[in-house]
Amino acid sequence: MRRNSLAILAACAAVTICGQVQAQQPAAAPAAVPDQMPFDIPYGNSITADRAADVVKAIVAEATKSPRNWKFAISVVDTHGELVYFYKMDNTQQGSVVISQNKARTAARYRRPTQIFNNAMQTPAGAYIATLESPSPTASPGGIPLVEGGKIIGAVGCSGATGDQDAVACKAGADTVK
Repeated sequence: MRRNSLAILAACAAVTICGQVQAQQPAAAPAAVPDQMPFDIPYGNSITADRAADVVKAIVAEATKSPRNWKFAISVVDTHGELVYFYKMDNTQQGSVVISQNKARTAARYRRPTQIFNNAMQTPAGAYIATLESPSPTASPGGIPLVEGGKIIGAVGCSGATGDQDAVACKAGADTVK
């Protein structure tokens, strides 16, 4: 009985001391709040299939520059994230079909490159990203909004190589839209 009393007393003392130590910690400085909303790019008229085909041609040209032999599934979506144009290079892995569509959809709906989500997921606080919506945003490089005249007209997503290779090729396609 005496042993139990001492153990309980020691536990209470530890909780009291820890509570006081935590209470004495200085308050964390509030995060700086920007005056402007990030990625506040307005939506414009959606990209046409013909323009989307030109974006895809630029991506294929980038992917096949010597000595490259990158194989991609390439998706171009409208401002709502709905598929406008799709192209799959020969011998592209099958899983890349849906991934390219998800990257493009994420870039269009969130008005930012999917690399932003990838970077955030590398931090402890980034785990919440997977719960934003259903389907959740794709947090992998290779999804880029298509911006013309300061307005989003759609987005492009590439999948099939490494994330960095996906992003390089997609950027080549996105750069054709100004």
